Amino acid sequence: MTFPKVALVAPLAFLCAIVLTPLIRRVAAATGYIDHPDPRTYHAEPTPLLGGVVIAVALVLAPALAHYLFGADIVWPSMGVLLGAVLSLVLGLVDDRRPMRPLGKLVGQIAAALTLVLWGAHGTSAHGEVTLGGFLAHQPLLAAIALVGVVALLNAVNFLDAMDGIIAAVTPICAAAFLALSLIYGARLDQALGWALVGAGAGFFVYNAPPARIFLGDAGSHLLGFVLAALTLQVLDDSLTLPHAAAVLWILSYPLFDVIFVTLDRLVMRRPITEGSIEHSTHKLGRISGRWGTVAVISAIVTVTSSVGVAIWGVKNDVVAAAAVLALALGYAIFGGYLRRMRPTPPFDT
Repeated sequence: MTFPKVALVAPLAFLCAIVLTPLIRRVAAATGYIDHPDPRTYHAEPTPLLGGVVIAVALVLAPALAHYLFGADIVWPSMGVLLGAVLSLVLGLVDDRRPMRPLGKLVGQIAAALTLVLWGAHGTSAHGEVTLGGFLAHQPLLAAIALVGVVALLNAVNFLDAMDGIIAAVTPICAAAFLALSLIYGARLDQALGWALVGAGAGFFVYNAPPARIFLGDAGSHLLGFVLAALTLQVLDDSLTLPHAAAVLWILSYPLFDVIFVTLDRLVMRRPITEGSIEHSTHKLGRISGRWGTVAVISAIVTVTSSVGVAIWGVKNDVVAAAAVLALALGYAIFGGYLRRMRPTPPFDT
């Protein structure tokens, strides 16, 4: 079997991120998009933001280069995906420059999620062929569930972006798992977007790895969360079964675990859910493994859970799928209980 030309999007996106990041770092410094150290962070020096701009440009430029230079058959994202991605990016850019109130940020997240749920689960090929359906627009209950899920994933990825390199390592692994669903099982997916996410995330990781020389910022974490949500709705668009839903939960389980972990911790400690803290799972792991060790541990966990998720997609038995979800929940409950007994110790060793 010959490898599809669309896979060329990944190395092109990697190169785009490698080339663009130093330029965007200068733009961030010139425009004031700088993250200054504070008691809730572990970087000692002011660090440029705008990593989300790097990711956005790479996601757009790499598929275009693959199509026009190498003749790859690219599925262009629907207007719902494009508009929602722009909303996610702009929302984060505003928040990075002037922190928004939680309610205002939530309204922006809901707006981005609505565009995806109502108009985002389909795309158009280079030849003008519509390839994905968008059935959620005609099923209100499923659409409402999907809307909540997209907002949850946006916040989950945003919460997980609490340490150098974590999101830049996790998102390419999750995207690779979605691509595996498409390549192995024929799940309907915008492969160009998936390959672009793999390459852009990996390229950005070169600069975002500990100690980070540039941060994603809220713009980057919101954009990456949105793209993962788009890939999720696409693979489930015409195949929403219990095994398939279980597979997606396994693939996205670590970001979802972290946001639940942090939320429960704040509720137990009687702190506002929206108040920042150093009690994320990344901070807890950092005490025993340092920043590089934490990146390695979480990447290994996500690789395992994503691989299991890909395997579960092919399961035909609902009971087995339900048991897999229960096992996942039990495993994270035990892991979370272990982490709860730790206190993060700043600064982490690299």
